[in-house]
Amino acid sequence: MRITPLQINNPQSAAKYLHTIGAEKYGIKIMAPKTIFRVFKVEGIDSYAANIIKQHFLSLGSDAALSRDALVKKIKTDIIIFGTLSQIRKFIQKVKHQPFGLRALAEQLHLRLKNEERTFHCLVRDKHLVIKKPIICGVINLTPDSFSNDGLLGRHGNSYDTPKELILAKVTEMVKSGAKIIDIGGESTRPFSRPISEEEEIRRVIPYLKVIRKHFPRIILSVDTYKYRVAKAAIEEGVDIINDITALRHSPQIVSLIKKYRIGCILMHMKGTPRSMQRSPHYKNVIQEVLQFLEKRINFCLTQGIEQRQLFVDPGVGFGKRLEDNLRILNHLYAFKSLELPIFLGVSRKSFIGTIAGAKVEERLPGTVASIIIATFNGADIVRVHDVREIAQAMKISDRIVHN
Repeated sequence: MRITPLQINNPQSAAKYLHTIGAEKYGIKIMAPKTIFRVFKVEGIDSYAANIIKQHFLSLGSDAALSRDALVKKIKTDIIIFGTLSQIRKFIQKVKHQPFGLRALAEQLHLRLKNEERTFHCLVRDKHLVIKKPIICGVINLTPDSFSNDGLLGRHGNSYDTPKELILAKVTEMVKSGAKIIDIGGESTRPFSRPISEEEEIRRVIPYLKVIRKHFPRIILSVDTYKYRVAKAAIEEGVDIINDITALRHSPQIVSLIKKYRIGCILMHMKGTPRSMQRSPHYKNVIQEVLQFLEKRINFCLTQGIEQRQLFVDPGVGFGKRLEDNLRILNHLYAFKSLELPIFLGVSRKSFIGTIAGAKVEERLPGTVASIIIATFNGADIVRVHDVREIAQAMKISDRIVHN
């Protein structure tokens, strides 16, 4: 006799294991959800409802954890529920018509489970971006002072006559290596950096954006800006996505452009500004605070008439975060699936990697690869990277291993 531990995270993996031992096809369909465990935290419900939830889970052979006070007092409380997919689905069926907020809970749980296998169909201008598994966004920094030492203007004496062939060669390499999106930026947003004028940013970005669009008419282009005039000029040259580190707070009038041209928009969390964001940032609960911020910005966009399929969310690793905040976001990235939008993530070459590994910017590729692979396992849908070829290879290998 031999006992072998198994790690099963999704129905496909469960079905494969069950098939190898000769389980019957219909039996696999029934048993697969019984092998997959899920845990959810439910916040701000009545203690009366929490106790009902606990009793339901106990009756299904699982359990739920809640505050001791909730057992004897009428209070608002949080509860952690856990069980197999089969048990959670049975719970949903049991309470979907019950009062005390249980119907709403059943609906939300149903959506959470549905989102686990969700394919995103995103609207980015006149293009239909389908995200079935994580994709890559390549970074083109048109800056003389990029934190990652890849600012293309800086290589040419801070001039604006950087050979366009250099830009095209870099984009061509990224696209051939697997990048589905190219993100172009003209202002460094590294910690303590100073903003530049709209005129300066336009001079840096627009000439090269024109060239890229001409040679790559169907590639999805994103512009990394939070300024209205820059966004407008970029859209007029064919950009598909606005990547706004302020989540449309700095220039809310960009909303009119997003609506008119049906542009995609990345909403990022940042505490403060690039110049001030790393001056003693503090959070009581970084996951909950970032989630709440993004929820508010999503609601703002929806109330302004922007469609949900035009939006992406970015928790803003490195933007007003301590080392422990960045690590917690990456470790608990799956929590952001509750927003029901694609998760856009930038960790490439960032300082938290250097802090942990003691590595200079140019030495952070191994740490970047490790961070991105873990992030994609934890729910990242789009990863913004400098080293497309290397990241694409790492993602391809990890995907084949996991789904073998």
